Amino acid sequence: MENLVTIVEVGAYSERQYQKQDGSTEYFKSRGVVMKRGGDVVYGEMTGELASKNRDTQYYQNQPYIVKGFWKHRTWGENNDRHENAFYITDLQTL
Repeated sequence: MENLVTIVEVGAYSERQYQKQDGSTEYFKSRGVVMKRGGDVVYGEMTGELASKNRDTQYYQNQPYIVKGFWKHRTWGENNDRHENAFYITDLQTL
């Protein structure tokens, strides 16, 4: 998906340590962005190396950006009766 958005808010870069199934330690790297597209407000997240690469990038409110990314859906709960959609940013560039 590719869309023209404006930035509402940008979160700080974050690294969270976790243990992989093989016992080794990894870090989940992320940076969240709240964006507006028309009347819609959407939260998206940069993860991994993209988040790390853009840890200090300044994004400006109300300036147009082109965002690229993909939606991911998951279900959970005892009967898989809970649903969540998440937007993962793969690129965020000024217009």
